[in-house]
Amino acid sequence: MSETQETTQPLSGQATAQQTIIIQNASSAMGIASFIFGLISIFMFSILFVPLSLLFGVIGIIKKQFIWSSLGIVFAIIGFMTSPVLLGMLGMASAASAS
Repeated sequence: MSETQETTQPLSGQATAQQTIIIQNASSAMGIASFIFGLISIFMFSILFVPLSLLFGVIGIIKKQFIWSSLGIVFAIIGFMTSPVLLGMLGMASAASAS
């Protein structure tokens, strides 16, 4: 959400000019979405939620939402390692089941 505030300031002997100041409230929605999708990916539907968590995590890092996005990426990696479907796509399912 953004607010718009208008102020009028005179410029040294000239006519008055209007200056618009836009104030944007920072939101950490991408980081929180990455965290939630990463957490869900550990327990179920990891084939869907791991890529979503990684995507939102990278977008959150770009938007400087480091804490939530980092946790989301870590949970996505954990979700990837606990998913037999995703490991099978890489041919690593046998390595995971052997240990």
